Amino acid sequence: MGSLAAPSMVVVNFVVTMPIYLAFLAWFIFSGDFALAGTVAIVYGLAAAFLGRTGYYTYLEAVEKGPVTIVGSITAAYPAIITVLAIVLLGESVTVLQIFGVAVIVGGMIGLSFSHGEEGGKPSLPRISLIFSIATLALWGVWGVFVKLALEVLPIFYYLGLYAIVLPPLFLVYARHKKRIGVRIMPKRSIFVLIAVVAALIGQIGLFADTAAVSTGEAAIVFPLIASYPVVMILIAYAFLKERLTRRDMMFVIAVVAGIVLVSTV
Repeated sequence: MGSLAAPSMVVVNFVVTMPIYLAFLAWFIFSGDFALAGTVAIVYGLAAAFLGRTGYYTYLEAVEKGPVTIVGSITAAYPAIITVLAIVLLGESVTVLQIFGVAVIVGGMIGLSFSHGEEGGKPSLPRISLIFSIATLALWGVWGVFVKLALEVLPIFYYLGLYAIVLPPLFLVYARHKKRIGVRIMPKRSIFVLIAVVAALIGQIGLFADTAAVSTGEAAIVFPLIASYPVVMILIAYAFLKERLTRRDMMFVIAVVAGIVLVSTV
C-alpha cells in the first residue's frame, strides 16, 4: 500500500491552506482594521502562529526519528502546560473539579498515546527524537497562551490571516532542511495527494472551530478538550478499520471521556 511521506503532506497542506490565509490577511489589511488592531495584538497573533506551526514541524521530526507511541505520550501533555499558564498568567478561573478533569484528560491521552498500537517490548526513544518531543511540548504549551491573548483583541479570521505571514518562511526553512538531508518533499501525482488535499481542507474546518472555541472559552479548559480528538480517531479506526483496541486502551478512552464530562458540566 502506498502513502505520502510527512514532508509531502506538509507541501500539500501548505499549498492548500495558503490561499485561505492570504484571503483572510487581505481582508484584514484592506478593511482598515489592520491599523486599528494594535501592534501588541498583532505580535501576539504572529507569535501564536509561529509557535504552533514550529511545534508541528518539530513533532514531525520527532515522529520520523522515534516511535510515535512515546513521542505522542510526551507531546500529549501540552494542554497541562497551557492550563497552568492560563491560570497563572491570564488569571483564568476554574474549579477544583475542572482542574481534576483536565488532569484526567491529559493523563488519559498520555496513557492512550503510549498504549495504543504498542506491541512487544518497550520501544526505545533516540535522544534526537526526545529533544524534538520536548521542544514540541514546550512550543505547544506556550502557543495556547498567545492564541488566547491574540483572540482577546483580534477577530478569528484576522488572527488566522496572520498565518499567511508566518507560514512561508517556516515552510522554506523546513523544505530546505529536508532537501539538504536528501528527503524528497514534492509529492507524486496519485490518489493519496487527493486524499491529502481533502484532509487539509477538513483540518482547516477543524482549525476554525478550535479557534472559535478558544475565543469564547477559558484556555485552561478548551485546549484539553481540543487535544482529546485522538480518542475519536481511535474509536473510528476500531469501528471501521478493524484496528485492535485492548482493554487498557478502552480504560484510557473511558478516562478521557470522564474528564471531558467533568470539565464541561461543572
